[in-house]
Formats: sequence, C-alpha cells, structure tokens
Amino acid sequence: MSDYRYKVHSAIYSCKTLQSNVASGYDVTEKVQSILRDPDNNGILKIDSSIINGSAGNCNSKCFAIIVTVVYPDGKILTRFCSCSEGSILNIKESGVVCSF
Repeated sequence: MSDYRYKVHSAIYSCKTLQSNVASGYDVTEKVQSILRDPDNNGILKIDSSIINGSAGNCNSKCFAIIVTVVYPDGKILTRFCSCSEGSILNIKESGVVCSF
C-alpha cells in the first residue's frame, strides 16, 4: 500500500490525425485520478489509449499532459507538470517539473 496521495488538477490526452493540423483533446482527469487512487498503483502511469474512454483510432500522433499534486509520506507537498508521448511510462512522484503558483 502506498503512503503517497495524488490530486490530479488536469490530465489531457491529445491526438493529431494526418487529415488535420488540429489536435483533438480528451479530458482524462477523472480516469487518471481513479488510476492513481488505487493503492497498488504507486504513482505509475502507462500512457496508452486505454486511458481514453472511447477510441481515438485514426490518430497518428498522441501525447499526454498532467498537472498533479503529490503528497509524499514525509509530508512534503509538490505540484508537478509532466508531459510525454504515447507509449511512455510516468512515475508521477519523480517525473516532470515542480510547479509553484
């Protein structure tokens, strides 16, 4: 069981087709929050189309971006921004840049 806690502020999965220069975006915030809420997950996200509820079948370029606050076991609280392409694996506890607002 993980002693880490996560609050996903925003998670977007986008894709671009050969037919358009405009990328379609999918709000996957709730889905990702659910994945990170699983105590056996340990803050690891496999970035693939299973994150999207529904198919983005004709996409040739896919990417993911997330803003998430991590509460560490020692009480430290950091908000991180991470982005990557499909096929990546993110360790939310260590990936991306730390944000300050």
